[in-house]
Amino acid sequence: MALKDGLYTIRHLAKGQPPIVIGGMYASSKDGKDKPVTAEPLGPDSKIRWIVTCVPGKENEYTITELRDDNSIPGQWARETNALGRPVMLIAKPNVGMFTLEWGIQETEEPGVYNIRGDSRIGATDWADLRDPGGVRPEVLLESVPVVPDMYIPRWVFEKA
Repeated sequence: MALKDGLYTIRHLAKGQPPIVIGGMYASSKDGKDKPVTAEPLGPDSKIRWIVTCVPGKENEYTITELRDDNSIPGQWARETNALGRPVMLIAKPNVGMFTLEWGIQETEEPGVYNIRGDSRIGATDWADLRDPGGVRPEVLLESVPVVPDMYIPRWVFEKA
């Protein structure tokens, strides 16, 4: 089933983790715009709600925009074109030639669990995943996964906020 436009939290599922487990790490915009999308557990100061909107005329293609409580320009998930292993950025005013704002979001066999696709090329597809690059907080990164049967694709739970 295609994801419906709406306000969501986006929770990362570790490999082998069932979606019904409570807690975990949620995509966050707490670090601000023009920085990588990070992850944090739910808490009173969390900024983890996202507006997910289907791109008109494109099936299963979406934009992911932060929910803002003030009147500033919200940031959107963006990726550098053809930049493997790079973090997903929260961009307020992207240079369209340098960044792509559209994401393929497809449901897995588990209801409410989705894969978030970046770029595809011959032999591999880039998927949003969560990695700790040795910094203070985990970042959402693009991971290249070979297009072969039974390869693990990173999963995310989209929960209505």
